[in-house]
Amino acid sequence: MKRNNALLGRTALLALSFAVPATPAFAQSAAQVHSQVLVIDPHVDIPSPSKAKAGATIDAGTQIDVAKLRKGQVDAIFPSVFVEQSARTPEGYAAARKEADDKLAAILDIAAKHPNEVVIARSADDIQKAEKVGKTAILISFLNAYSLGKDPSALKGFYDKGVRVFGLVHAGNNDFADSSRSHARDKAGENHGLSPAGKQAIALANDLGILVDVSQLTTEGFRQAIATSRAPVIASHSGVAGVVKSARNLTDDELDAIKANNGVISIVAFSSYLRQQTPEVEAAVKAVRQKYGAVNGYEGLTQAQRDALGKETAALQVRASVDDFAASIDYAVKRIGVDHVAISSDFNHGGGVAGFEDEGDAPNVTKALLAKGYSQADIAKLWGGNVLRVLRAAEAAAKRDLAQN
Repeated sequence: MKRNNALLGRTALLALSFAVPATPAFAQSAAQVHSQVLVIDPHVDIPSPSKAKAGATIDAGTQIDVAKLRKGQVDAIFPSVFVEQSARTPEGYAAARKEADDKLAAILDIAAKHPNEVVIARSADDIQKAEKVGKTAILISFLNAYSLGKDPSALKGFYDKGVRVFGLVHAGNNDFADSSRSHARDKAGENHGLSPAGKQAIALANDLGILVDVSQLTTEGFRQAIATSRAPVIASHSGVAGVVKSARNLTDDELDAIKANNGVISIVAFSSYLRQQTPEVEAAVKAVRQKYGAVNGYEGLTQAQRDALGKETAALQVRASVDDFAASIDYAVKRIGVDHVAISSDFNHGGGVAGFEDEGDAPNVTKALLAKGYSQADIAKLWGGNVLRVLRAAEAAAKRDLAQN
């Protein structure tokens, strides 16, 4: 999707980065840099397929629709086959599996109906091939092993259909791992981080060349996942606790563990992980959730109630800006180095900050990073290079293990 312009020199870019961002020269330089780097967003969501407009693909009108991807010169997105955690019953598992299957089909449908703009990618090489022919690559990710029931081997079926990133848990514990945001009914630390099924699922992901996603885990689960994985991992949509105290943000020690693993943390454009919410705001959000009866995630709520709850809580929260976003990226880089940090949005699931409202605004992130003194080479790593590296590492681990057996 990018133009083949000559790369700007590192020294020149560092000089430009201290210019006033509003000047035409700076804006032109930022646009040029953005056009030349590989832009990957490694965590986005899609709405429930039941909400899709008749005849349209699932992305239509959302923060990741094809027109916005083209406007923002986004070369790849990793949409997630995601399900909310619900009751661990046969009926709950069956419903979760149906939703996961429906979402997977809806993601594949985007490429099927937009063949000139979008293509499904199953490897790092596929992402680069898509960029060379001017298409946006969709590499499918997976979040919350709840839809696997209790069977780790069920992950193989999703791999066969294109899943290449695997996250074990979301809000609420499941049979594979403990969540950093447990539900009211959960027994704290019931899996002691990862259960045997969780460890088996990570081993299978390594065997298949799937990149393991450590987002959403408890600290104990996070450390066990890194220790269990034979390949570098990604935290595809996380923040840093050194900026905002949140159960979802990684501590400095956890950032150090990502670096030691040669992995990557993708800082997410999610306001409450970028700007510290006041106690008053947190209390108000809690009250709204209680009003709707949302004590175990969204379980038992209709889609209309879920939508209304999301709007009410979003309106209460202190909203972050693209500069706040860049500040958290900068914090992580200063702690563990530019080779271990990336950028993600969590669009369609609460992601988006002022100045980075959808994929069409991606150039504004590049502009904010230039203003902080980052070179084109560094921005290339942050926007796509580091994600591509860990994806290749996961693929290589599988090939190495296959060769040894």
